[in-house]
Amino acid sequence: MFKEKKVAVIIVAAGKGSRMGSDIPKQYLTIAGKTILETTLYKFEKSNEIDEIILIVNKDDLEYVTGEVAVNYDKLTIVKAGGSTRTESVYEGIKALSEKCGIVLIHDGVRPFVSYNLISNCVEGAYDFEACIPVTDVVETIKEISEDKLVQKTLDRSILKAAQTPQAFNYELIRDCYVKAVTENEVFTDDASIVEYYGYRVKTIDGLARNIKITTPLDLRIAEIFASIY
Repeated sequence: MFKEKKVAVIIVAAGKGSRMGSDIPKQYLTIAGKTILETTLYKFEKSNEIDEIILIVNKDDLEYVTGEVAVNYDKLTIVKAGGSTRTESVYEGIKALSEKCGIVLIHDGVRPFVSYNLISNCVEGAYDFEACIPVTDVVETIKEISEDKLVQKTLDRSILKAAQTPQAFNYELIRDCYVKAVTENEVFTDDASIVEYYGYRVKTIDGLARNIKITTPLDLRIAEIFASIY
């Protein structure tokens, strides 16, 4: 609860993890004795601001997650199967939310190093601005290239940021935007993009360098180092 508003988080963990090159979906790989997904869930379970967790998984994992994972988290109320795209998967989570919800966070299940402070800052940002996302500086020089792999131009990285999750929104705002997106069959790579597409502004706050998305074998090695530190 935040200033008398109920706060829910939708954790999206429906991917197959093809880039990891593992037979086991990346969210179920282990770091420091716990799966990546369990480590992520724990952070939101213990956050003072979070009242409810909705977990979206692949339909093939429903039985395992419901029987072996969900039972360990008191705030985890609903486990649902995702869709064929991230947009569809998040929408399944939004449909499961109660209309009593005031603020919704949406988080990648494979970002286990989110901090309690970042969760709190995102919630506060959504309370004040209706839409809030954490971002970090882009450290590499970014090139725009053509289809035949020739450089078109170099982008000004001083005005570029990398978006992270959790992304936080007023419940009615994100619900209405997702209804439009799904109805119009639009596909987006993150939730803020949907809000932007339908004409709303998004507040940014400082993200967290360690809040990485574990996608590749290299990410997993980095995560193992982080797990020994944080």
